[in-house]
Amino acid sequence: MKKTLVIHPNDPTTDFLKIIYENRGFSEIHCDFEPNKLRALIQDHDRIILLGHGFHHGLLNGNNTIVDKTFVSLLKEKELVGIWCFAKTFFELHGLAGFHTDMFISEKPEAMLMGVNATEQEIEQSNVAFSKAVRNSLFHPECFERIKKSYGKLTSAVVRYNLVRLNFRNPGDPKIQHNHIDYGSLLKEMIENFK
Repeated sequence: MKKTLVIHPNDPTTDFLKIIYENRGFSEIHCDFEPNKLRALIQDHDRIILLGHGFHHGLLNGNNTIVDKTFVSLLKEKELVGIWCFAKTFFELHGLAGFHTDMFISEKPEAMLMGVNATEQEIEQSNVAFSKAVRNSLFHPECFERIKKSYGKLTSAVVRYNLVRLNFRNPGDPKIQHNHIDYGSLLKEMIENFK
């Protein structure tokens, strides 16, 4: 049986993702992300589920990056799930395989920032439906298609936005060469436009 590790920093804004892994017998880490400890845990597991907030450079715990490019050599050997904003860029830049998200709206401020008209209730329904879809298809050979089909049964604007930002990379897919993008300036500009 394959051993699965969930790396999901404690954060009430991403608690809905617990639906994916609760009561499944997976190893879980929610705090104390000392790099050597985290590397040892990753090394000891076959499947790694990375959940929470993040950016193009990796998974965050608050303002600290806890999984970044220094973990790539370990992650390349694993079956992966990466659910955080802009995980797609991280996966593509480093040639990582598995199910992952691009920008993903899970909160009202994100919807407003992305220009998506959505109520709190619609966002909550989207979050729960997405987490259930992932739980039910996790590591299935057709997980990508199954998740999209199940999650896509909801028809709100937030679901439509998120649905086209779900991704899957097969092992061995070529890396994507990105032009350098200054994500800090891009985010600052988006926030300024939002004000």
